[in-house]
Amino acid sequence: QVGINIIEAQKLVGVNINPFVVVKVGEQKRHTATQRSTNCPCYNEFFLFEFHEPRDVLFHRLIEISVFHSKKIPFLATCIGTFKMDIVTVYSQPDHRFFQKWAVISDPMDTQAGVKGFVKCNITVNARGDVVGSLPTSSSNRDEDIERNLLLPKKVPAERPWARVCIKLYRAEGLPSLSEGIMGGFSKIIGEKKVFIDPYVQVSFCGQLGETSVETNTTEPEWNEQISFIEMFPPLARKIKVQVLDDANVGDVAIATHYIDLQQISDPGRNGFNPTFGPAWVNLYGSSQNSALRDTHKDLNEGMGEGICYRGRILMAITVEIFSSPSQPGEVIVEVEELHPLPRSALGRKEEFLLFAAFFEATMMDSSLCSKPVSFEVSIGNYGKAEAAATKVWRKVEKGEVREEKQPLLDPGSDGQLDVDILTPASAAVNKSVTKCQQPEPMEYDRSYSCLPMMHEKPCVYVWSYWEDHTWRLYMSNWIVKLAERLEQGLEDVEKLMRRPKAKAEERLQEVLEEFVAGCRQYSLSAGRKAMAHPNSLDRCRTKYLMRNIILCAKQGLRLKRQLTRANLKEKVKETRKVLTKLRFMAKEPQGTLPDVLIWMISNNRRVAYSRIPAQHILYSVVEEEKGKDCAKIQTVFMKV
Repeated sequence: QVGINIIEAQKLVGVNINPFVVVKVGEQKRHTATQRSTNCPCYNEFFLFEFHEPRDVLFHRLIEISVFHSKKIPFLATCIGTFKMDIVTVYSQPDHRFFQKWAVISDPMDTQAGVKGFVKCNITVNARGDVVGSLPTSSSNRDEDIERNLLLPKKVPAERPWARVCIKLYRAEGLPSLSEGIMGGFSKIIGEKKVFIDPYVQVSFCGQLGETSVETNTTEPEWNEQISFIEMFPPLARKIKVQVLDDANVGDVAIATHYIDLQQISDPGRNGFNPTFGPAWVNLYGSSQNSALRDTHKDLNEGMGEGICYRGRILMAITVEIFSSPSQPGEVIVEVEELHPLPRSALGRKEEFLLFAAFFEATMMDSSLCSKPVSFEVSIGNYGKAEAAATKVWRKVEKGEVREEKQPLLDPGSDGQLDVDILTPASAAVNKSVTKCQQPEPMEYDRSYSCLPMMHEKPCVYVWSYWEDHTWRLYMSNWIVKLAERLEQGLEDVEKLMRRPKAKAEERLQEVLEEFVAGCRQYSLSAGRKAMAHPNSLDRCRTKYLMRNIILCAKQGLRLKRQLTRANLKEKVKETRKVLTKLRFMAKEPQGTLPDVLIWMISNNRRVAYSRIPAQHILYSVVEEEKGKDCAKIQTVFMKV
C-alpha cells in the first residue's frame, strides 16, 4: 500500500490560479478538489494506492505529484510543476515514510525557471508483514521554514543541479531467436532457417523513455547509439531500466529486462564519484521459452521475478554530466545520438573457462516424476544448453481440472526414454552438459518421494565456455564476501553466548573484531598489488572506494574493540551489525560479466525445475580468499519449480 496525504500547497507561481493536485503512483492516478483563486490552497485529502505485485517490481515505480491550474474546459488544465520520487526511496526512510514534508515543484519544460511552488504531504509505503508505527503529532505553522523541511532523503542537498544521464548502447550478442511460433514452424517446413527477431533497446529513467533504432533479423545487433536524459542530480529514482524488445508487427515483445542500481555504481560521499558504468557486458535473463505465443513465464522477460534462463548479453556504458550554472538545459528532453563503435578488443580477448559439476545424489523428488526418466543439464550462458528440451507447461481444461499439456517427445520411437545425444547441443564433442537419464525410485524412508539411483556411479558434467577475463573484479568481491561471512558467523556465536548467563560473550566479540581487523589489513595489502586487465572508469573509482571503506571499517572495528565492556556489549554488537551491512553492500560487484550457472532438471523432455547459481560463488582461484565461497564444495541445491 502507498498512502499519500496532500495537506496544502504554498508559493505556487501564477496570478489568479485555480490549483488542484494530481497524484500518480505507477499507472494509477488520483486528484484533489480544485481551489479557486489562490496560490496557497489547503486540501487535506488522502489517497490510498494498492498493489499486488513483488516488491522488486513495485519499488521501481514512480510517485509523481503534479500541480495543475484548472480552466473552464477540464482537459485544457496547464501544468504548473511536478515532483518525482521512486517508491524505494520512501521505503528506505525510517518507518517507511516521509511525514509533513514539502515537495519542491518544478516545471520539466522550463528548467531555468527554478522552483514553481511547494506541496506539503505525508507519504507512507507499507508492505505485507511490516509493522505500522504511529504517526507523529502534526504541527501546522504558517511561519514554518519550508526550505528546512523539504521532501528529500538525508544528505541530498536542497538545491540540486541539472545533469545529463547518458546511456550508451553498443551491441548485443546471444539473444534468443523467437522462432518457435507459427512462423518458426513454417520455416522448418520449407527448410529455411530464419531469425524472426528485430531487436531494439528501450531505456526508462525517472519517468522518461528513450529507444534505439531497430536492427532487423539478427540475434547479434549493433546499435552504437546514446540515449540522454535530463534530470536533477542526485536523482530521486535509484534504478535505470534497460529492456531489449522485439519489434513485432502485432505488439512488441520483451526479450529481457535488466535494472541498474545507481547506488551500486556511485559514491555520494565526500571523496566519492558520480554514477559511471562500463563499457561492460550486462547479462540478460528471463523465460526459458523462445515462443511468444504460449510462454507461461513471459513476465520474467519483463523483469518481474528471477530469470530462469540466459537470454544473451548487451554491451553498454553509463556516464553523468552535471551542468554548471551558465549552461543549464532549456527543457527536459530525451535525445538519441549515434556513437562511434567500440573496438572489439576494448574489453580484451576471450579466454577459455571450464565449468565442472558432479552430482552425488538427487532426492526428495516429487512422486509425479516417477514414471519418466530424469536427467540434469548444467549451462553457463548459451554454452551447454540442451536446446531441444521444452519447459513444463500447464493449462486449464474446461471442467476446471489442471493437467499437463501433451507435447511430442524428441524421439517418438524412444517410448519415453530420452536420448542424451539428442539433448546435448551441437558442441557435444566438446561439452558434456547433460547427465545420463535415470529412472527415479521411491526413497527408502519416505516412499511418497523419489530419488535417483546414484549409489555406485556419480554423474559428472563439464562445459567449456569463452568470456572476456574480468575475474579480478569477482576476486575482490569474493574477498569482501568472506570477510562479511566470518564477521557474521562470529556475531552469531556472540549472540548465542549472550543468552547464557556465565558465558564469555565479551571475550568472543574481542576475538571476532580482532580477526576482522586482521582480515581488512590483509585485503588492503593484497588489493594494492592487484593488477587490473582493461579497467574502466567504474573499476578505478570502485577500487579506491573499496580500499578507503575497508580501512574505515578496520578503524571502526578497532574503536569498537577498545570501547567494549560487559555493560555495553549489546550496543557494540548492534554497531558491528551495521559494519556487516555495509560490507554486504560493498561486496556486490555491479560489473560481474560472467553469467550465472543454471542447473535444470529435465523429465520427459520438459524442464521441470531449476536452480541458478552465481558464477562468482564457484569461481576458482589459487588464492584462498579470492576463491568463491562454494567452489569445489559439496553443497545442497534446492530446485525451484
